[in-house]
Amino acid sequence: MKAMSLGSAVARVSYPGCGMIAGKSADGSSAVLTYFIMGRSALSKNRVFVEDGGGVRIEPYIASAMRNEALLVYSPVLAFENKLLIGNGNHMETMYEALTSGKSFEETVAAQGFLPDAPHFTPRLTAAAAMNGEDFRLTMRVVKAMDTVGASTGRHVFSYENIPAGTGYYLHSYEYDANPLPSFTGEPVQVSLNGSIFDIVADIWENLNAENKVALWVRTIDLTSHKGMSRIINKNR
Repeated sequence: MKAMSLGSAVARVSYPGCGMIAGKSADGSSAVLTYFIMGRSALSKNRVFVEDGGGVRIEPYIASAMRNEALLVYSPVLAFENKLLIGNGNHMETMYEALTSGKSFEETVAAQGFLPDAPHFTPRLTAAAAMNGEDFRLTMRVVKAMDTVGASTGRHVFSYENIPAGTGYYLHSYEYDANPLPSFTGEPVQVSLNGSIFDIVADIWENLNAENKVALWVRTIDLTSHKGMSRIINKNR
């Protein structure tokens, strides 16, 4: 599979909903993990990313203007043991609680359905990046409606080992901008990851649709020392 350039991949859909990209840096020394959110409505644009310990949470930019928080405000990035978990909804908190009680990642994901936002039925996206020493493994999961009325559920799992240097995998909510919004189809898009964390941040942010982009988080984690560096861009700040 030929990798797309990172900028081209994020620019090809004007409203991908939210997106996550995970892979290895160009020199192979670091894991690269990213998450971004988009918005079409005033409510979905009224959000910012805030670092929270080893993770990230979404907060309203103007608290008094926020409604429907169950779908819009959540913690998209959580750290658990040697894993970094990324997801597009409040299932992340449920997943974290299940993991701390001894359940496996697979068990926690199996209990989740797509988001209850008919008629879109936004797919529930989850990624788990596990780091054991210099070994880096990635699992991405999609739970989505397989029909237009939400009666049928599809569960798709994509696992990656021995990820080549400079390679990432991009998963996003929607295939294209429409109403209702069609769910992502196929495998995560293979993309090229080049340069430093600052280059990756710029490549994503500058190529996301200017009207719809809301916030971006990027982290690199050295696979030897496991020390990380994070960057956040909020359109509202």
